[in-house]
Amino acid sequence: MKSAVVLALVAVIGLAACASSGQRQPTPDAVEPISSDKASELAAEQQRLRDIIVFTGKHYGRGLAELRDVIAAPAFKSLAVDDQFQALILAAGAATPAETAIGRGYLDRAIALPGIGFEDQLGTLSLAVNSGYAAAAAKSLTLLARQWPDRLAGFDNRLIFRALWLAEHAAPGDRLLVLQALYAAHWKIEWDIEPSGYWRDLALLLLEQGALREAIDVSTHVTEAHVLIAMRADRRFDAVVAAHPDQFDVEAAADREVKFFQSLSDEHPKSLALKARVMEALLHEQHYAAMLAASDYAVQEIKATNFTDKLYDDYVEEHGLYFYLRSVALQRAGRWDEAAAPLVEASHEGDINQLINLASLYCALDRPKDALTVISPLGPTRTSAYGAMQVEAVRLQAAAQLGDRAQLSRSMQYLSSHYADAPRAYLFALVVTKQLDQAARYLITELEDKELRQSILPDVQEYLPTPGTKAELELEAQWRSIVARKEVQAAIHKVGRVQSYHLEAP
Repeated sequence: MKSAVVLALVAVIGLAACASSGQRQPTPDAVEPISSDKASELAAEQQRLRDIIVFTGKHYGRGLAELRDVIAAPAFKSLAVDDQFQALILAAGAATPAETAIGRGYLDRAIALPGIGFEDQLGTLSLAVNSGYAAAAAKSLTLLARQWPDRLAGFDNRLIFRALWLAEHAAPGDRLLVLQALYAAHWKIEWDIEPSGYWRDLALLLLEQGALREAIDVSTHVTEAHVLIAMRADRRFDAVVAAHPDQFDVEAAADREVKFFQSLSDEHPKSLALKARVMEALLHEQHYAAMLAASDYAVQEIKATNFTDKLYDDYVEEHGLYFYLRSVALQRAGRWDEAAAPLVEASHEGDINQLINLASLYCALDRPKDALTVISPLGPTRTSAYGAMQVEAVRLQAAAQLGDRAQLSRSMQYLSSHYADAPRAYLFALVVTKQLDQAARYLITELEDKELRQSILPDVQEYLPTPGTKAELELEAQWRSIVARKEVQAAIHKVGRVQSYHLEAP
């Protein structure tokens, strides 16, 4: 059976085939001067090795054992770089789960080959990401950003995001290098949007290295309001915030976001993603009527055509998020029954995120049986580890509403065992089950954890009240009672602070 890595290799082989027609030669010191007879023997051996590589590439799944012998052969390093690269990348992709270390060793060697081109390095990044190899993904993306910074704009940002997500599990030094390379290359998301969360992460890594000046420079590119809140709340950023106080005016940043995305949306009327961004920005400032009006207009356009892909260039990719925000707008307006309809529509097309959101809404509306019906098809094979935690949190909340103690116990056991996959889901479960002492202890643990602190500090800030159902308001009251505890407040003030914002809670 082919491993998942092997299945991901098809695209990589295609990329390798796109290499320049001229064979790149090995480095000059790879071969020592030899006699004519030895040269003939070497040429014959090189040809034999190349034949095996070509055969393996054309008949994938055959000759892979021989391919390993090729890489181990003394003449391998005398082959042209293109041949070495294809052999290493084929062997890396062919490694079985039991041979992960071997496969990763081949991939590391492929990435480090001198003189490999852009398409080849992009191929290593794809393979590293698809195989979940964090260190290689960080290394490959770093090299791409350093050597071809002008080509970053043409990248598929989803590949970059997946590589950066993996890099969170790599060594801090690897994370620092890849983010520095992207920053130096002036990387931005589509439509010239700054990746604020990543620049915040880079600033923090720089601060840990004592590079305050560089951290301050990076922080000037953080524009997202809730990221700025997280930085203001964290004492580690105090010197950075003090250097540019105007940059950290959160309400002003939220105003700029609304204007920025509205302007972009006006310039690109066929982008549903930008319409969703406008709705998100309006939500942050609790401009609920404007948010709903913006979604009403788009809904009318969508209902008026049978060709949504002509109406919006990105309808297939972005309609799930748009329908979710449409649902939120209806919820904030108190139109609860209508709020389910957009999520139902999105879920009919198999959007798993919206299935989970729909089930959560049903729990908020005290309709636990409907929630369980919605998530019943979502087994572990259909979701990520993070998604599985969200599903289990819904299952737990439904069980609590139904008084199903057996299911409550099973769900809590799963969430406890896998809390690292989604810390927020586990904390939510503790609140739902009224384990408030345990929730307070876990919250303090997150505040003390340098890796988790930035994600929890925004949640303990004070925001404007948000309209909600009875179930939602009860959970919010319980959460606030946990945050207000003396031991929690002491833990917060040890590492950060609590401030008030005239914004929607994140």
